[in-house]
Amino acid sequence: MSSAPQNNTPPGAPAAVSATREVEMKLHLDPRDLPRVADLPALKEKAEGAPAVRDLRTVYYDTPDRRLFLGGVALRVRQDGDRFVQTLKTINAATPGDSAAVAIRKKWDWAIPTAAPDMTPLDAEGVAALVPEDARAALVPQFTTEFRRTTLLVRPDALTSIEVAVDDGQITAGNACARISEVELELKSGRIGRLFDLALTLQRRVPVRIGTESKAEIGDRLVTGRLPAPVLPEPLGLTPVTTVAEAYRHIVRHGLRLLLANEACALAGGDVEGLHQMRVALRRLRTAIRLFRPLAGVPDACRAGNDIRRVSRQLGPARDWDVLLSHGIGPFAATEKAAADAIAALTAAVREARRGPALAAVEAIQSPRCTGLILALGAWLEDGAWQSGAAPEVRAQLDRPMAELSGPWLTAQHAKALKAGRDLDKADAAARDRLRRRLRKLRHTAEFFRGLHAETATVPFIAALDALLAALDAEHDAAVAGGLLRRLSVDRPEHRPAAEATARWLAKQTDKRRKALPGLWKAFRDGPVFW
Repeated sequence: MSSAPQNNTPPGAPAAVSATREVEMKLHLDPRDLPRVADLPALKEKAEGAPAVRDLRTVYYDTPDRRLFLGGVALRVRQDGDRFVQTLKTINAATPGDSAAVAIRKKWDWAIPTAAPDMTPLDAEGVAALVPEDARAALVPQFTTEFRRTTLLVRPDALTSIEVAVDDGQITAGNACARISEVELELKSGRIGRLFDLALTLQRRVPVRIGTESKAEIGDRLVTGRLPAPVLPEPLGLTPVTTVAEAYRHIVRHGLRLLLANEACALAGGDVEGLHQMRVALRRLRTAIRLFRPLAGVPDACRAGNDIRRVSRQLGPARDWDVLLSHGIGPFAATEKAAADAIAALTAAVREARRGPALAAVEAIQSPRCTGLILALGAWLEDGAWQSGAAPEVRAQLDRPMAELSGPWLTAQHAKALKAGRDLDKADAAARDRLRRRLRKLRHTAEFFRGLHAETATVPFIAALDALLAALDAEHDAAVAGGLLRRLSVDRPEHRPAAEATARWLAKQTDKRRKALPGLWKAFRDGPVFW
């Protein structure tokens, strides 16, 4: 006879509560397009019932030192008519393997009697540690959201249910505010790929951009005044039991996530590393798609032409000016104090010259083409027809452990790099650049699969590869910077002396690095591989 479950909750304490899992995609729209969304025939013909319209006011609470936000949660009280709902939500509970462009969070909801936060539910098991007791007395309002929400439930197929919420309003923190003009697609049931399908349906009719920050994150930035920071790649975390198909899905998701995570930073313009990391993500995506192409085929988004390369090229000119400033003029200025005024004037001229390419980069990031590329890649990847519809012999390969194929793939990349650098001592600049490109592909491939091997084995190889690649990258960057300086000397003759002095300094640095190349090449060529 089975015994009844025991309740270990102390007398008088709130019972344990279960978190709900929220899976959603956010799309930003021009406010002028927002009223069109709920009336789009593509949504209305799949909708269940008429749209519902509500005016919502939400106050977010935290301690003055932002303990909740820094701990990864947001506490809010939302007023919906005469109802008040208190919510504790993780800011981003996604794991590295989750889909790009989709936020996956945990949240706990409680109906409360007034607009003031109720601390009693926060004593419950499962949430008490998220809002420490000593922080509760210090909670104060941080910012407020006020918006009109139009919702409708869309059923693209019998197994899928997606709530479409159209939000129009603003976020306010003191004297700072930000416009809310967005559509949230929340998956209630069905596969994540259907979110991408519905987003593509909207994108073909109304220009949209993928949102990467929650209202809580935007509000916190308003409070602090901080610009979005760049996001560096996290480890991929493949394991020896990961299949080829799982590895491919994980690697492409990783690239798309890195691309989107750095978009806000790149658009804000406060840190040039954001734009650089977007280009890194695009290069990783290109490498992954080429690497897995014999088994997974070519994504639909890349069939008409390499849109990934096109976007990367559109971001390139702004990045070139950034490199000139950070790797050329900046270091030179630190060594040349006598010509400080001339170098300062040159720096200002370079920043001015960068403005046009920077605006072009912003336009490219915000373009429907870029959004369409990301959504189409996501839809193709998550739909999985490249796996489920593959020929039996290909499907068998996709079901094999990635560790069985990664070694031969790395060996092939390594052999091409060794061939490209075989006569490095006699190579001209073009040959060295071809080697650099080969090494870059090998570096991305090694990063994809390093988790399949012991870290002690991967570190020496990657260290030798990185040292060689850094020297070749520096030579390439110096060549690009020299070209920009020559162009500037022609367009702005008054800056020619400082530009030529900077170019000479860069040339000397390049010569030093070139002399170190044979030793770096030997260390890489003769070092052990990890696979």
